[in-house]
Amino acid sequence: MHKSVFVILFIFLSLLVIAKPNHADEPSEQYKVGVDDTLYISVQGEENLKATSPVTSDGSISFPYIGVVYVKGLTLTEIEKELTKRLSNYLKYPVVSVTLSTSKSMKYFVYGEVRNPGRSILEDNMTVIKAISAAGGITPDGLYGSIKLRRKQKDKNEYKEINIDLKNTKESSSNCDMPIETEDILVIERSRNFFVYGEVMRPGKFTLEDNTTVLKAISVAGGFAKYGSPDRVKILRTAQSKVGYENIKVDMKGAVKGEAGKDIRLESDDIVIVSEGIL
Repeated sequence: MHKSVFVILFIFLSLLVIAKPNHADEPSEQYKVGVDDTLYISVQGEENLKATSPVTSDGSISFPYIGVVYVKGLTLTEIEKELTKRLSNYLKYPVVSVTLSTSKSMKYFVYGEVRNPGRSILEDNMTVIKAISAAGGITPDGLYGSIKLRRKQKDKNEYKEINIDLKNTKESSSNCDMPIETEDILVIERSRNFFVYGEVMRPGKFTLEDNTTVLKAISVAGGFAKYGSPDRVKILRTAQSKVGYENIKVDMKGAVKGEAGKDIRLESDDIVIVSEGIL
């Protein structure tokens, strides 16, 4: 008889262990709770024992039956154990779950061409797109700028830089909307520009979109003016190894015909010059 009771008790306790949420693989497992964090606490099978509990300035929370509990500096698992211990005076075999709802200690940063740059509190399920939206969205000067995510490497005092492509999600589905982690730095760079001067209808500075070529650049500038010559188009490109510009002559006739390599793709700060025809 005693043996049967022992077996039943063993099976019952085993089921409790299985039902208990496992936090061993969660990133927040080693996180230590701080002031102004918010915890979500629930007790399995007890609908009246669910609460969102902010950590007060003295480092404590309040929970039904047991009152005030000091939690500052404890991990979620340690808090679960403490609550389970205290609730055991009122409930049989309480199964307590504690999750981090929000944390002012866990933060990320958004800088560059957004309307409200700076530090933000890391909330659940935060992604690159949500972070940009929370920062007020991208400014007009950053609509075609590069987006970079700088992530601190574990056990290293350095950051890994990840290029984020939100435009071509099919080609970049692996990182087009990455989850944000604590201490991440998201940078939205200013859009790159190119210039068109000389005999065009609307000379000036323009935003460099993806795959902008000479033909497109002249079209954006309103096309050739009355005296503009397709035979006298060149690109001034900043030289990489020396001061000044590299002078690149453009074969506009070949570009219009679609000949390979003739419709040159522009780079940031390229200057397209359209000169008058020679009479």
